[in-house]
Amino acid sequence: MAQAIPLAQQLRRQLVWIGLALSIGCLLLMAVFATLLEEIGNTQLMQLEARTISEYAQRHPQQPLPQAGTIKAWRSWEEIPVDIRQHFDHEALKKGQLLNFDQTQANENSRYIELIYYPSDQGNGPALYVASVYQGAEAERLFADITSTAVQQILGFTLVIMFSLLIVILWLFHRALAPLKLLSRWATALNDAPNQAIDINFPITELNEIADQLRQGVAKVRRSNEREQQFLKHASHELRTPLAVIQASLDTLQYQVAADSPVLRPVERAQKASRRMIQLSDTLLWLARESDKTIPRSPVALLPLCQHLLEDHRYLLRGRPISTQLQVCDTCINIEAPLLSIVLANLVRNACQHSGVTESGLGEIHIQLDEQQLQISNPVNPEQLSGEQSFGLGLELVQRICQKLGWAFSFELSNQQAQVCIHFQPSS
Repeated sequence: MAQAIPLAQQLRRQLVWIGLALSIGCLLLMAVFATLLEEIGNTQLMQLEARTISEYAQRHPQQPLPQAGTIKAWRSWEEIPVDIRQHFDHEALKKGQLLNFDQTQANENSRYIELIYYPSDQGNGPALYVASVYQGAEAERLFADITSTAVQQILGFTLVIMFSLLIVILWLFHRALAPLKLLSRWATALNDAPNQAIDINFPITELNEIADQLRQGVAKVRRSNEREQQFLKHASHELRTPLAVIQASLDTLQYQVAADSPVLRPVERAQKASRRMIQLSDTLLWLARESDKTIPRSPVALLPLCQHLLEDHRYLLRGRPISTQLQVCDTCINIEAPLLSIVLANLVRNACQHSGVTESGLGEIHIQLDEQQLQISNPVNPEQLSGEQSFGLGLELVQRICQKLGWAFSFELSNQQAQVCIHFQPSS
């Protein structure tokens, strides 16, 4: 999944691309416009020269036409010097039609020639052939000046246009993001104080609708959480009395049963289950209250605790080729004993219940516990690799306990192995 980026950054990127496209478009447009303007200007200039010479020839029919300088004129095609007319097609020249031969060719003497056929305006005057002849160096210098001027004008116009567009785009960008920033600040205020009524008054109708839906969604989630907390509180309170009665009855029954009676073992298992239910009820009530009240710490012997919990859940492995390996530090740590017992019991039960076998047909549950961390790993079947949801509510309860105690919790599924790791820093 692609990493999300802020809207402002995304819009800035798009504006950069739009600016580049507009710059290239403006440069191309200006270049085409300058080329067309140069061609049209050159044609108009030649037409003006030809008209001036034609009017002069009509007023002075006996006077020779200009032959000096760069502009030359002739009254017939045959009068045109061969070194000039050889570069043009006489058949393409039609009397009465004004043609502009903007096609330029350089001969062996490196000359630049343009020729235009110009009949008289009234139709009774002489038809003229007018040519502009430039030496190669002079033509190159003229073209370089024209090109330099055109490029400077193109760049100047482009910079002016782009600067104007940039100002307009930045202004529109600021105007477009202003309502979204208001919505973001409003959502932050709603998250900080969900119980306070916050007015919805944005300048855009769609943003008002989004804000209203957000407020309704937050209110719905808040009501759902409140119902869940109330249910947990009431359930935990209601279960306390029955659990206390069950525990007292089991204690009395154990006292009355003889030591060699076959009933004693089931009674002891029921006592353990009852005590775990009482611990779980107290834990759920503690989680539901969401208070800062801490659970008292007490010394816990790690190795006996792990051995007893693993023995209590060994029935889940009955009939399956799965072994267990304990790597537990034989020491006592000062920690929230009831919560550690619940966390460890849930993780051991999950490991025993959801363990699969490897390609060899065997499986192994590995439990490692010391003063700093708890780590449990077990093989899983491929169909269980969809995520934490495949491992029941016990894992979610462990996460919530770790979150409230400040323990670092991690769960990983890889290579058909499930691994849970909890880092805690109990006081000595």
